[in-house]
This record gives sequence, C-alpha cells and structure tokens, in this order.
Amino acid sequence: MEEIFAFREKLEDWVERMLLKGIRKFESADLATLARLEASAREYGMDFLAELIARLAEAGGHYMRDAKAGVELLTERYLYMVQYVNMMKKPLSQAVAD
Repeated sequence: MEEIFAFREKLEDWVERMLLKGIRKFESADLATLARLEASAREYGMDFLAELIARLAEAGGHYMRDAKAGVELLTERYLYMVQYVNMMKKPLSQAVAD
C-alpha cells in the first residue's frame, strides 16, 4: 500500500511541477517521467490512469515536434490528468457525492 501512496505522490508532484513551470515548457525529461508513471500505473492495475498518462505522453511528443499544432491537445490531456489526480486526493465517499 505504501508503494501506491509513493506512486500517487510522484504523480501529484509531476502535475504540480508542470503547473508551476508551464505546459509550454514540456520537454523530453517529462516524457521519460510519464513513461515511468505509466509503467507504475499498469503495475498497480490502474489501467485507466495508465491510459491517461499514455495519451498525455503522446500529446507531449507531438507538441515537441510541432509546438503550434500540439499545444491545445497537450493542454487538454494535461487537464484531464489534473482532474483525475484531484479526484484521487478525495476520500471515496466525497468523490461519489460530488
């Protein structure tokens, strides 16, 4: 269980770091981080989260190749991830009530 909490903390840290530095500063190190996070999510059976991470990484790669064409998709997928991470922070009873 501690491993899952550590994973969640790493995920939250990355999301917050991207918020602070700005999505337009997405770089190859972020792709590597996302690959590790995706692998961990799959290992813990969090397939939906792993898919969100994979799609975000895909959009990040597209953005790195063509910033103008990819920023909207990258932002959209990042915001999906933020919503999911925020939902993970809530107790289950509160998440269902919202």
